[in-house]
Amino acid sequence: MEYKNVDLRLRTGILLVLLLVYLSTCVLAWNFDNLPNEKVHISVSDSSVQHLAGDERDNDHFKLLLTEGTSMLVGAKNAIYNISLMDLEVLSKIDWFPERNTVNTCKRKQKTEEQCQNFIRVLVRKNARTLYACGTNAFRPRCRNYKMQENGDYGEPRDEDGVGQCPFDPEHNSTAIYANNNLYAATVTDFSARDPLIYESNHQLRTQQFDSKWLNEPNFVSSFEKGDRIYFFFRETAVENINCGKAVFSRVARVCKSDRGGAFDHYNSWTSFFKARLNCSIPGEFPFYFDELQATSDFGQGKFMPTFRSNDRSDMVYGIFTTPQNSIRASAVCAFRYSDITKVFESRFKGQETVKHNWLPVPKKLTPKPHPQTCTNNSHDMSGETLNFVKAHPLMDEAVPTQGGAPLLIQSSFSSQFTQIAIDWQVHGVSNYHDVMFIGTDDGRVIKAVNKATSAKRSIDTVIIEDIQVFEDRQPIVNMKVFRRNGMEKLVVMSKKDIVSIPLHRCHEKKSCRACVRLQDPYCSWADGECSNTDRGVQDIDSGTGDAVCGDTLVIEEKPLTATTTTPLPVQSEKCVCPTVAPPVEGPQELPNNVKNDSETRSKTRNSEYSQQDKDSVDEPAVGEQKTLMASDFGSAETLAIAVVVSIVLSIIVGFLIGYKVSQCRASRDIDSPFHERNISLSKRSNRMSSGDHTYFVTDHAPKTVNYFVNMKSPGKLNSEMETKHVTKSNKVYL
Repeated sequence: MEYKNVDLRLRTGILLVLLLVYLSTCVLAWNFDNLPNEKVHISVSDSSVQHLAGDERDNDHFKLLLTEGTSMLVGAKNAIYNISLMDLEVLSKIDWFPERNTVNTCKRKQKTEEQCQNFIRVLVRKNARTLYACGTNAFRPRCRNYKMQENGDYGEPRDEDGVGQCPFDPEHNSTAIYANNNLYAATVTDFSARDPLIYESNHQLRTQQFDSKWLNEPNFVSSFEKGDRIYFFFRETAVENINCGKAVFSRVARVCKSDRGGAFDHYNSWTSFFKARLNCSIPGEFPFYFDELQATSDFGQGKFMPTFRSNDRSDMVYGIFTTPQNSIRASAVCAFRYSDITKVFESRFKGQETVKHNWLPVPKKLTPKPHPQTCTNNSHDMSGETLNFVKAHPLMDEAVPTQGGAPLLIQSSFSSQFTQIAIDWQVHGVSNYHDVMFIGTDDGRVIKAVNKATSAKRSIDTVIIEDIQVFEDRQPIVNMKVFRRNGMEKLVVMSKKDIVSIPLHRCHEKKSCRACVRLQDPYCSWADGECSNTDRGVQDIDSGTGDAVCGDTLVIEEKPLTATTTTPLPVQSEKCVCPTVAPPVEGPQELPNNVKNDSETRSKTRNSEYSQQDKDSVDEPAVGEQKTLMASDFGSAETLAIAVVVSIVLSIIVGFLIGYKVSQCRASRDIDSPFHERNISLSKRSNRMSSGDHTYFVTDHAPKTVNYFVNMKSPGKLNSEMETKHVTKSNKVYL
């Protein structure tokens, strides 16, 4: 019994140790957040920051809908705001409240008072003097044409039905764009959001109703006009993957502006609607996909990697992708070229022969000629064969590949996810052009990043320049916009409750060449004795080391060295992925003769979080030192080793105590139980029918005799008088 208890305690302790080591390994291997070169907290008292606060007592539900010159039109709850981009002042406001009987009807449908308001979700400009706006109107969508009066105000218009153009629910994802004198909207047409569609207003064209091959529970993200086509970006439940389980895929769909519908029963259906998957994944034998598209940038001309030629750019779009909520919490940024999107729509289709068959590529010989993706000026003349093919095959076989073959930036974090993205296209640094990415998160931060490329492998690495806490109350960021006009450049950041504009760069805060270069910011370079926004001077985006180019004194934290001593800089481990830290300079570095080693210099070097006053007068630590300081947020190697050893010892002790306690409990239970009950399974295991599997089962060795009796009517007696007679004997058998 004693050996059994010791063995139980030992096994419990070993299991706890293994569990602790496993969890420690997971924590070390998991990339919680990318480390930035600089962390910034925005203060409303800063003169470079403008702030427009909404109603403190209520949520305004701001949503940026349209930008025009130096102003932006923002949809909100029961209002449309015209806000100056120069200083975030409200220039004008249009109120639009739902009628009281509409609100009451909405509340009778089990909606709250907050939901039964009018949330403006569609706002487009038809011409220079007409605005077209649509609102949820207490789950009864309505639209209005606002015409500008002589005094500059917009007159009160007449309402019209907004079903198919505006969502019912303010939280439902939808998008709309006005092009070619038509409104193209992607939304739902019913209260329960079971009938999604992509709709064109003039000819009242729509996607096929209740056909999961066309749209299957979509969440629309954005829409763009490009050439003779309109593009829609969204995510939906993938019908082609239904045999492998429910999954959400990201899509890009397109329709032709010239589409007028088909003949016969296709008269109100698109003849040019096709969609393709967006592939944002980590490559490998088993790719890891980021399947859920959350936001896109505007279409712009850029290049995902740095280039020294101004004409080396193409039409492209950046997207924010995330993993499902019940999966590993991670986000990624992927870029797609417009030429790759059009190429996929020119390729083969995907379909299934019947509902019982798998989804497979459609042979080219079965594809109608000309290829259905070609926009035609008269869709009514399309043949019945082509119309039937289009109706049955809206999905393309190939997926649109991401630029670079992998995500440009990945964040795996338990605390936040990416929500929005804005691009400052082709910022000219000292030597290259860069697309600067501003990425919003759901905890009120803006991550400023730029891609760099090593000339040897041309592989992509992303530098996190700044991690900016914009909203102290950690409100999710719902919109962002880069603004450049009249010499002013800023980033407008919007939550549902507040609007803030922040500068695109903070070059002037760095007071030394090394500090300026270490930012790795395309906006900033060291020129004329200061760090400023210029495309000349000293800059190093790839490595961020300013020692050689700046000529600053290298300060060493170790013991005093002679002027002839050489020491190599710290070498970064190949297994450690540190995208925000510049690669080390290989080989030993010759120290200058005027190396300072007094205690004052060493204390300044070790202090990585000095005050702003110290920043102005003290150079920042060297590159190798900066890596050590940034890694200290997670603990040094020595601290980690001590922590693991202490954890193992403690877990052994705790495991021993737990095992001892468990064994005592089992021993006390065994003492209290009868001896024959503890050993019944050993003595009865030879008979399967009575093997003693049940603790309280006991078999008698001698059969028991049972007497059976029956009541018989005696002749000559009354019916009520019965005589009992013995019948037979029987042996009792237990089965």
